[in-house]
Amino acid sequence: MNDNIDTTRRFGRPGPDTNLALLAGLVTALGLPPFPWTWPLVPLGLAILFGALARAPRPGRTAWLFALVHQAALLHWLFLLDPSKSIPTRALVPIQAIATVLYVSVFYLFVGWAFGRLRSRLGMGRALLLLPVLWVVMEAARGRGEMAFSWCLAGSAVVGTPLMFLARTAGELGVGAGFVFLAMAVAVWRLKSGGRGLLVTAFAGCSALWLFLVGGALLEPAVPGAEQAERVTPLKVAAVQADVALRDKWQKAKIDSTKVPYAELTKQAADEGADFVVWAETAVPSYLRLKPELMTWMREVVREAGVHVYAGFPDADRGPDGEVRTYNSSGLFDPRGVLRDTYAKYHLLPIGEAMPFTSVLPFLKDVDVGQAEWLPGAKPQAMAIHRPGGVFRFSGLICFESVFDWLARESVLAGSRCLVVITNDGWFGKSAGPRQHAALARLRAAECDVPVIRSANNGISFICDGRGRVIDRLGLGQRGIVSAEITPGTGRTLFVRFGHTLLYWLLLVWTLVVLVVPLRGENGATR
Repeated sequence: MNDNIDTTRRFGRPGPDTNLALLAGLVTALGLPPFPWTWPLVPLGLAILFGALARAPRPGRTAWLFALVHQAALLHWLFLLDPSKSIPTRALVPIQAIATVLYVSVFYLFVGWAFGRLRSRLGMGRALLLLPVLWVVMEAARGRGEMAFSWCLAGSAVVGTPLMFLARTAGELGVGAGFVFLAMAVAVWRLKSGGRGLLVTAFAGCSALWLFLVGGALLEPAVPGAEQAERVTPLKVAAVQADVALRDKWQKAKIDSTKVPYAELTKQAADEGADFVVWAETAVPSYLRLKPELMTWMREVVREAGVHVYAGFPDADRGPDGEVRTYNSSGLFDPRGVLRDTYAKYHLLPIGEAMPFTSVLPFLKDVDVGQAEWLPGAKPQAMAIHRPGGVFRFSGLICFESVFDWLARESVLAGSRCLVVITNDGWFGKSAGPRQHAALARLRAAECDVPVIRSANNGISFICDGRGRVIDRLGLGQRGIVSAEITPGTGRTLFVRFGHTLLYWLLLVWTLVVLVVPLRGENGATR
């Protein structure tokens, strides 16, 4: 196969691969949340990128340029952060936003670099066929570690469409793999230089991946505790959206701006028949268990309403060394106002809530960019609401945690049959950020076949069923409640049962096929 790569161009005007990469970055971003029904732009944008990588003299650079445009467009709302609400100076707003874009872009640079290495060793054809494997590995890596940031991966494009059903097979990562294989097949077809054997192999791999996604989504494998959920009767639930102004929320003198709406809306939800009411992240804007007057108020509100309440609040305790440890926490109150269970956020937002890598680089503890310096809690476990119709088990996910499909899966494996997401997205106003965040919570429902209750201080709050279909919703900047009668999910999806394992095995088999099976080029030579 003649690769036709111009390896002499280094400087001067951007080459076609550069222009195509920049175009692909924008097109792909437009296919992701918050835009509805634009998912075809994702495989289209990726096909453009893969074509550019195939001809690029420096594919690492080309992939990096794609990522800069793609992430800047996707995360543009980071530049709109109000510094008075989270970080000390206005100058740090663009600096932190740019740092985030650059950090995420490094992952894409790795894909381009690795593709270039494969192309030089295996030839263009095999390198293109292995490009989806590199991509999926990259997206999986983005979701792990202290700096995990798997915000709106390729698979998130299906939110709000019938294709969201496919997330039952291998989660957001699996749907993204389907798009990447489709893009690879289109790129091979468009290049028209690999011969019939390469084209047949590309479309065979794409077809196999999509058959896996569709077939897997139709299965309902048994998971631990699934039979228990079937005996629980429906429950009337509500989520409070108090829409407390962030400039007032943390001021002691304006505590009534929090107390009054939460008390009134909780009573309203109870009067309308709710058995379980959810408050937002840090709905109580102080260390609740260290403030007797606030705890007394909280118990009175719950007792008057006569319902179970799950609320977010800061928490603290003392470690063995006597030092105070602080948490972004939450708790379940029974109708008598007794705090029955707590959950402290397990996966903290890097830099925003805690400085990463302080365990290996202690000097980072002294770096102050306005982070909250919370400590992580234990992994989510199922909390129980005991009622005549059975035990209703749910797990809390606090804010950023709803981005991670693996964390939702582990919650369901731990016995949860409903996910409760509490968040405060008010930092980003009415930008795309809160809309993207809300979309990802719907995807968690579809992956795990459990309903999701989402309470956001300033929006978007909603309740959706186990297919991710919204039952009730309240938009940005509104005050009120959302309510619905929900049935606990079964958690019986291939994703809950096996996670990404089956997808990884499929990619491993594909890699072996590509490396072993002869591919005939247009000139009859195998590559």
